[in-house]
Amino acid sequence: MANPIYTGYQSNGNVVAIPQLLLDKYSMEIEHLALPQMRFEEFAVHKDDFTKGDGDTIIFTRFSDIEGGGPLQESKPLTETNAKASQYSVTVTEYGNAIGVTEKMLQLSMIDVLKEYAILLGRNYSRTVDRMLRDVVLSTSHYLYAGGRDDRSELVGGTDYFDVECVRNAVEILQTNDAPMFNNDFYVCMLSAHQVASVKRDPEWVAAHNYANDRALFTGELGRWDNVIFVQTSQMKCGTRGRADYDATLTGAAKGGATPADVFVASIFGDNAYGIARALPVELRQKIAEDYGRKHGLAWYSIMAGAMLNEDYIIRVETV
Repeated sequence: MANPIYTGYQSNGNVVAIPQLLLDKYSMEIEHLALPQMRFEEFAVHKDDFTKGDGDTIIFTRFSDIEGGGPLQESKPLTETNAKASQYSVTVTEYGNAIGVTEKMLQLSMIDVLKEYAILLGRNYSRTVDRMLRDVVLSTSHYLYAGGRDDRSELVGGTDYFDVECVRNAVEILQTNDAPMFNNDFYVCMLSAHQVASVKRDPEWVAAHNYANDRALFTGELGRWDNVIFVQTSQMKCGTRGRADYDATLTGAAKGGATPADVFVASIFGDNAYGIARALPVELRQKIAEDYGRKHGLAWYSIMAGAMLNEDYIIRVETV
């Protein structure tokens, strides 16, 4: 039988709430369990505003590079340059999901139901956050198509795969736009398993284990090429039916009489490109027991939003 503290019942059968201390514990557990599955979140700029007042907006501050600089003359003082800052308002909204359980299951289960539900809710939370940030990243207006094509409709099935040439062209654009690197060392490429299989066939690609001693690897990191690290995620959009990330607008790409092909999307970006604003970090919450204590519910709940901070630092790459 499950531990009585998880059932929400005392020995005398009176309905009681799950202790707040236990809810706090599993709130942290949800976030801990979600982290290994997140990809976009670990590269986002974080803004946690726990002292915000009324309203549903959180402010990001962006600073522009200062101008000037150069040789000095002994007889002339330095001329001060004002730093230029701009503010970006992000409107946060509620996110969450719930899962129900019966009193019968709680009483008869041989497992720690609350822990198992925390795992399920944590996995759902991680997918929700990553898809929210993915949609922000992919909303950039900077597009790049494999094979040097000018439009999605020109992609050719069987030839225009993701390769190092896509990476080289994206890096050229990012560097032209003065996109900063993470740790002054690398850009990040988020791509699907299909695109990973394509780029791994290129002999110029370097496997992650060949440079693992340089620094700690990020979750999902697979390799590096031309100052870009590759991070595989199942959350990237594609036109393959039957998948959770299926997007009907990414199907049927063809050039003339060429074979139609589904489109796969990748993204290459630099530091300070996008962010996540949280007015309330994820919490585990319980539902008041219903039907005389026969029905219970647990949910994760958060108030947050994704934010595009600088779309010039993001390139959306479409391939077959």
